Amino acid sequence: MVDDHELVLDGLCTWIDGHADDLQVTVRATSWVDLARDPAFPPDVVIMDLQLREPISVETRIRICRSVGSVVVVMSALDSPETISRVLGAGASAFVSKAQPAARLVETVRGVLGVGAARSTSGWDDLPGHHASAIAASSIRFTEDEEETLRLYASGHSPVEVAMILGTNIQAVKNALERVREQYASEGRLADKKQDLMLRAAEDGYLA
Repeated sequence: MVDDHELVLDGLCTWIDGHADDLQVTVRATSWVDLARDPAFPPDVVIMDLQLREPISVETRIRICRSVGSVVVVMSALDSPETISRVLGAGASAFVSKAQPAARLVETVRGVLGVGAARSTSGWDDLPGHHASAIAASSIRFTEDEEETLRLYASGHSPVEVAMILGTNIQAVKNALERVREQYASEGRLADKKQDLMLRAAEDGYLA
């Protein structure tokens, strides 16, 4: 985990130690350089802040992590669709807003690893939108049109742009997105907002 705010590191690491017995923080760093030089690097997952006080871009950090076999979860207080599209487009597996609770971050990490929650994890079942099945076990099957609409929309295009690219009308795009959201809702996976839908698409490999 890398964040240039000690308070954030202390809080998240303490929460994970106390609530997620199946996860272990192997490296905690306040700079990218410290993370990359740590003997335990690379870990299975790198959780990194979007804006570190150093010149290397988040895109470069993501590419380096992926090149050595780590998946990346980016966290930030900047949670606009443009920001999310930027980090997912760079190769991050997921984005978590810092406005979310620590439990949401842990849920996301488990999601990108394809594992379920440990039975001893308190508060997990109380999360809004939580479903007992793991993401890897998803039974959702989109049509070709729905999948392509999801890819384009989650990549940052507006419904109007998606309609123009696909050569269809905006109502057909809206209907396809509504069907996609309904399927995610059937598994208890929140996708009402565009940010949530972008995360679902990234989790399921539609932005890979």
